[in-house]
Amino acid sequence: MAGMTEERFIAKRVLKLVYIGVVTLLGGTLFGIVHRMALGDTLVILFADVLFAVLFAFYLESGRLHRNARPDSSEDYHRLCIYYTAGMVVMILASFCPAYTAPVFCIAFLLAAGLDREQAFAIALFFDIHLTLNAGWSTSVMTCYLLLMLTGIMLTGMYEQKEHRVYAQMTAFALNTAIPVLFYYLEQGVPTLRLLFTVLPGSIVTVAAMHFLYDGLHTRLEHYGEISLDTIVDPSFHLVREIKRYSQGDYNHAIRVSRIAAHCAAKIKVNAKLAAVSGFYYRLGKFGGEPFVESGVTIAQDNCFPNDVITILSEFGGQKNPISTIESAIVHITDTLVTKFELLDHTTLSSSWNRDMVIYQTLNEESSSGIYDHSGLTMNQFLKIREFLAKEEELL
Repeated sequence: MAGMTEERFIAKRVLKLVYIGVVTLLGGTLFGIVHRMALGDTLVILFADVLFAVLFAFYLESGRLHRNARPDSSEDYHRLCIYYTAGMVVMILASFCPAYTAPVFCIAFLLAAGLDREQAFAIALFFDIHLTLNAGWSTSVMTCYLLLMLTGIMLTGMYEQKEHRVYAQMTAFALNTAIPVLFYYLEQGVPTLRLLFTVLPGSIVTVAAMHFLYDGLHTRLEHYGEISLDTIVDPSFHLVREIKRYSQGDYNHAIRVSRIAAHCAAKIKVNAKLAAVSGFYYRLGKFGGEPFVESGVTIAQDNCFPNDVITILSEFGGQKNPISTIESAIVHITDTLVTKFELLDHTTLSSSWNRDMVIYQTLNEESSSGIYDHSGLTMNQFLKIREFLAKEEELL
């Protein structure tokens, strides 16, 4: 099953990497055409474009494989393609702006808001060099834009903290206004009020874009590509069908854990749907092979599971990461108990006293081990779950 999933992911990933290469070459060609560059100059630019596209693809893949960094799913690559294409289009349009007035600060800030910061830096750096070379601007203009780009990306770190956003906006306005004027003075040796009045509207637009667009872009960065909880437990979803084909017993186990975990979560008024979905896929790593926890997380990422589900899968049994949420604790409790009941014979479980003893002993042992200490599960909630499970007929 993991092999089939990985093959699907590889095909989508490669197509998107090819797409980025094509957009890069088309962008370089359009730059050459609209600015009427000589054929030789255009070919040199295209050579640099090919080199960047190859190195950028290598950077993305090596980061995904060795650092578990974004992009970690085909949908992350899709999002990257959208931002890259939009950035290329904006940069072509910005090349018609007068020197020192292109909105590179705003573009760099928004790239960093919606992408991984390292990706934003690499793309913005490439666009900046491309922009100044094709527009025929001086090295002073390029240096000015590089500084604006760097400050735009770095300010996203300050902007993540809501209490500092006003200061970030004030800083952005000041830098976006002062840096072009200062670099123009360094190049020309004379101040100019005309440039100041030209960049002021751009600074205002930049601050407005920061204010109105950041939250939407950053939220999409956190959740882009996630498919709904309902979708991934739908009987027609390909992973559900693959688990059922792989083992009817494992499928039945997943169904039981899912239902009971949902009931437990509802009992103490936490996210029942999250508990149900995570319970169904809690043993997903088993189908991907060893190491089981990492395999489960990888399959979930490749299929664009919501981050909350992936977190619970990464905390399977508390083996790699401590159980950090109440829903994760509920799924672990349920899976542990269902597994124990599956191993016991029906004669032992025919007595309600025996069933209660198994439930109380199993859950008390897990609790006393400290495995739920970081989950936020209170003793009162634990006792409610334990009492509910003692009456849960679906355990039988």
